[in-house]
Amino acid sequence: MDVFELSSPWTGFLNGAFSYPANPAPAQGLGASVFAYAGRHVFGQIGLQDANGQAQGDAHYWDVWHGRKPFTSYRGTYPRFMSEFGFQAFPTIETVEFYTQPEDRNLTSYIMEHHQRGNHGNGLIIAQMTETFRMPKDFEAWIYLSQVLQAEGIRYGVEHWRRHMHRVSGTLYWQLNDCWPVASWSSIDYFGRWKALHYAARRFYAPLLLSIEDKPPVMDIHLSSDLMESWQGTLKWSLETLAGEALDTGSMEVTAHPLENTLIRSFDFRDLVNKENERQLFFTCQLWKGDAFITTSIATFVPNKHLSFVDPKLKITTNQEGDKLVIAVTAETLVRFIELKLTGADVIFSDNYFDVTAGRTVRVSCPIPEGWSTEDAKNALNVYSLFDSFT
Repeated sequence: MDVFELSSPWTGFLNGAFSYPANPAPAQGLGASVFAYAGRHVFGQIGLQDANGQAQGDAHYWDVWHGRKPFTSYRGTYPRFMSEFGFQAFPTIETVEFYTQPEDRNLTSYIMEHHQRGNHGNGLIIAQMTETFRMPKDFEAWIYLSQVLQAEGIRYGVEHWRRHMHRVSGTLYWQLNDCWPVASWSSIDYFGRWKALHYAARRFYAPLLLSIEDKPPVMDIHLSSDLMESWQGTLKWSLETLAGEALDTGSMEVTAHPLENTLIRSFDFRDLVNKENERQLFFTCQLWKGDAFITTSIATFVPNKHLSFVDPKLKITTNQEGDKLVIAVTAETLVRFIELKLTGADVIFSDNYFDVTAGRTVRVSCPIPEGWSTEDAKNALNVYSLFDSFT
């Protein structure tokens, strides 16, 4: 059985709001000429002719949020630097409960629309959600799914732009945090609680990014590296059913070149995936360094709302290691976007809103709150997933 230890892969992660090329060498010693170049090309006359164009300077792209375009439209943009784009989500349910009474907990109530940073924002979230997920079963499910939706949308864009890193020199999503408890584009809410996006940002802004460019039935595997040296490891992949039956598997040694995106391999599954089985299948790949698990990525052939999910029958075990609670999660079928919380405490997990595939174990950890016993933390652990949001 594979055991995946999920933790932050990037010690230099700066609160998830931006990425930039790792190599500062081209700018060293240039002095004032760098600013002269910036003046001509970013703020000068060329930029003013098409201030938000993709030929020079930076760009803002709000056609997804304000323009109501699907997340897939991100793949049609190739700016020199994507300095502003975003999508909203509600803060955690604990934060929403702070500013609402039970009778207010409806997305179109006065209080819920008052605590909203954009005109018609709640409606925009709902509309985009219908493209990806089944309708949530209750108010708490709406809150959870809005965060997963936001994380997935921003991930989709950043992975695309990092795959084109020699055209797109960086990304900056809007926004990091909030000045009051509210639905907004932030990845951290007013009280400092991490949304799903902030956990996702640690993954999609890692110096070594494994991503799948999904073009069903074609799946392209990419390694995008901000490292200053080559990286070698092993890639494992599997086309499998939700229940874990493999239709095609394999592994290969891979190299990520420094400051490059590398197309590792393109898979065409047209002979294995069809209209009759596409709702029961997904494609997954993992990156390993020897026996050490590095990261994973999953892609589906239909939207998540159309996958034939069944009860994953999660098995959760916990133990204490030092001052941390270690949680091991195993499932009988694919389960997506698992959310972990400790009721009564705000903690940051080593990873959250993660996937578990059939027969594999994922381990994450969090600090045990001060004054708590291991048993206290175990009893406070709350586990929620995409399956729970509609059943």
